Amino acid sequence: MEGVLAMYQILVVDDSVLDVDCITFLINKYELPLEVATAVNGQEALGLFQNPENHFDILFTDIRMPFLDGLGLSKEVRKLSPNTRIVIFSGFNDFEYAKTAITIGVEDYLMKPVIPDEFVSVMTRVINGVEETNRQIQTRRSETRLLKNHMLWLAVNGKNGTPADSSSFFKDRYTGLMLIECSNEFFSLEGISFQEKLEGILTVPFDYLNLDPARSILFFKEEAFLFPCAQAVCLCAEKEFNQKCCVAFQDLPDNSSISQIYTQLEKRLENHFFFPEQNIFLPDGPDHPYAASGHISIDIVSDDLRLKDYDSLMHHLEDLFESLKHEKTHSLIFVKYCFTELMKEIIHYLPDDQKPDLNKVAEKIYSSANIVELMDMTCSQAKKLLSQTQKNQGSCLKSDKIRQYIYQNYTQPLSLNDISSHFYISPNYLCSVFKKETGCNLMKFINEYRLEQAAKLLLETEMKVNKIAETVGFSNPSYFSQRFRDYYGESPENYRQKETY
Repeated sequence: MEGVLAMYQILVVDDSVLDVDCITFLINKYELPLEVATAVNGQEALGLFQNPENHFDILFTDIRMPFLDGLGLSKEVRKLSPNTRIVIFSGFNDFEYAKTAITIGVEDYLMKPVIPDEFVSVMTRVINGVEETNRQIQTRRSETRLLKNHMLWLAVNGKNGTPADSSSFFKDRYTGLMLIECSNEFFSLEGISFQEKLEGILTVPFDYLNLDPARSILFFKEEAFLFPCAQAVCLCAEKEFNQKCCVAFQDLPDNSSISQIYTQLEKRLENHFFFPEQNIFLPDGPDHPYAASGHISIDIVSDDLRLKDYDSLMHHLEDLFESLKHEKTHSLIFVKYCFTELMKEIIHYLPDDQKPDLNKVAEKIYSSANIVELMDMTCSQAKKLLSQTQKNQGSCLKSDKIRQYIYQNYTQPLSLNDISSHFYISPNYLCSVFKKETGCNLMKFINEYRLEQAAKLLLETEMKVNKIAETVGFSNPSYFSQRFRDYYGESPENYRQKETY
């Protein structure tokens, strides 16, 4: 048994203390990888099997015992624990006993007194059988988990043919979703450890799905107060991994609503741009990005102007104006100062022949009687930009340029900060622009494009999987394999074999 590292649980049952001691002695002498528990009769042994805290890989039992004999015990154990291997030993060389034992599914039959060599041979064979069964169980669990993750991914993305509302596949009725977002590629580095930590912290059962290096989602299986769960998730990320994350959650009416609710959660997390100090976004939280913001930010307007996205500019100006009408905390001087800075930004992008005198504009702002006048002045200048031919041109170039940059650089480490720095805009605005024009989350797009390129390399080359992972921009081969399985429903190796032959 040299080389066997795992320890297995064996229950030895006999009303003879001497026989129990003999079996225990042989197990220790030959260093069999077994932890021994004992019982003096079948009734006591059955009670041990019925205790949910106990698990026995092997039952080693005498036949003739008081209260419940070994054959009766074996029948009950087979019902309770189908994978438990059963070995009968007895001093009664009776063919009927052996025949009955076979019908029960007993692994082997030993005679008393036990011969050491025969005992070791039988137990070695039984232990090998346990190991093989465990491997098969683990394989089935892995395949089930793989299929489930793939189907959850399809459900989240609203793909055709998803049995999201089918109880035949989703045995669990999900009650709520929680979207977790980080500003970096946290989940490709610490995703597994983070999941394990959450499983130990959260008292509500859930399924976990990583969407991309920056996003994961929890599918809750029982009714629960999700706000304390969200607090626990954020605290775990910060305390255990020194990672800031944002969380949005919502109850789920039924499994068929997964994609719809996920889209709502994505939208809600976009508010983090406007509320950088906030990390939990409630279902009944502010629908308006500037609502109760407590400050005026023109950063997003600056991004609109740099990208020549004048449609977004008008939209964001309207949002800002609407919030200011209801915001009571800002002084009049501060508001006029912000409008002056805002007007400077807009005027800078006007053609030279349409630029008003900035000093005169500032005078009008500070002499204005009410906020409506300020709004009208700002919109008047912004509308001049709308009339420019750059409007359509600029709008169609943004996502194309971003995609082109990804196509050229996807093999390299590619973070939101890298891309946003290249285009001289903020990471949040970059994501907003890309989502608006493509309908797709940027990190998700990068992740899926890398996976699609990996699939091509699997079919068109003989490169090893680890090398392919590195080539398409995944620094962690294990993470690559996990994401590939979620996306394609099978491992890279199986995908190559299936498509090739």
